Amino acid sequence: MDDSRIDSSELKGLAPAGAGLPRGRALLLRYAAFPLLKRLVSFERALSHFEKEGRRAAALCEGLSRERLFGRVMVPPLFGLEENSRYYSPAMVLMHLLIVGQALRERIPRLSRGERPDKEVRIEEYKPYTDIPEDIVKRYRRFVEGFRLTLLENLDDIHAPHRYEHPWFGPLNPKEWIEPISKIPITGNDPQRVR
Repeated sequence: MDDSRIDSSELKGLAPAGAGLPRGRALLLRYAAFPLLKRLVSFERALSHFEKEGRRAAALCEGLSRERLFGRVMVPPLFGLEENSRYYSPAMVLMHLLIVGQALRERIPRLSRGERPDKEVRIEEYKPYTDIPEDIVKRYRRFVEGFRLTLLENLDDIHAPHRYEHPWFGPLNPKEWIEPISKIPITGNDPQRVR
């Protein structure tokens, strides 16, 4: 069985997928850090940061051997990283970002048109515990390069009053949904750490 299909909790005894952040961190993020981010970061800036960090993640992974790209490493606890996500390979990080990004590319435009997404977001459904294609770096880079255009072509009103619940940040409008992914800390499972 491919190692990426096994939940980190089974391999390293970490908390199960979807367990969330420690209560203090979760409260600080939801009621202090994220509200501040919403006020200070424009949609354009968040989108640009997402692209920049996505390109950086792909570039860091391009030079890795297959063994390093698909080999898991344990990273130290990070403030906004769920414990279950601490034991990933660089390929798993890219797969997770791809899964989340594809969902948002579909969800944000729907919300901007006043359509409510079909089901609630459950963190554990966005984990990369699946077969990861050998060309994950190329797929992820292609996704990042096309994200802005695809998103913007399908957007209506980014400030639409329609909200959809994020499990950590509460109800978000279309603009607010882009902000958490613009701040994903690539350094948490930074491929440079496994070179």
